[in-house]
Amino acid sequence: MTSAFVHPLSYEPLEQVEDAFQSSDGSRFPIINGVPRFCEPENYTSSFGKQWNLFEKTQIDREISGEGISARRLFAETRWDPASLNGIDILEVGSGAGRFSRAILQHTRANLYSVDYSSAVEANHRNNAKLGSARFWLAQASIYEMPFPDDRFDKVLCLGVLQHTPDFERSIASLIAKAKPGGEIVVDFYAIRGWWTRVHAKYLFRPFTRGWITKLFCV
Repeated sequence: MTSAFVHPLSYEPLEQVEDAFQSSDGSRFPIINGVPRFCEPENYTSSFGKQWNLFEKTQIDREISGEGISARRLFAETRWDPASLNGIDILEVGSGAGRFSRAILQHTRANLYSVDYSSAVEANHRNNAKLGSARFWLAQASIYEMPFPDDRFDKVLCLGVLQHTPDFERSIASLIAKAKPGGEIVVDFYAIRGWWTRVHAKYLFRPFTRGWITKLFCV
């Protein structure tokens, strides 16, 4: 059966064969603990994966009706109207344990395609797989090699991620590539002012920079 995923390098269609996705050239991407893996399971984000699998419920909104903390932050920062998202395709890059995945699945009828480079995808799967099984596709993948075609998504969301990637400009370019012409990209990041920012900004200044957000529109 042809899947929603493609080969992250060649963009060839993939078919699910038992416990893996496969391409015609023989490439095989295993499904582990319910999540397809398009990168090495252990990488520089391993500590994030351990953190979110240990504290998987910390930021997850628990109520089904009404908006919780994560949902309020998502819609306040993106300025998205939940009703306007019905039926559109959203790519979420760096989903962690799934706090914003859950908000999108609970409060909209959007189709959500979500990736994280760490094993936190397992926590996201446990938290959210049952909420939108027909409109939720989750994978472990690098921001630089995502298993989706270019020019694919109406909206691309990347919150709390870019400051952790090794190449900021390449990361932004990867997000832009996945958006449709006229699509919207929403990101946030910490400004880099010098070496001291790289060392301390996450811990000292995060409370003051949560509102820093950028919207890009692809043309």
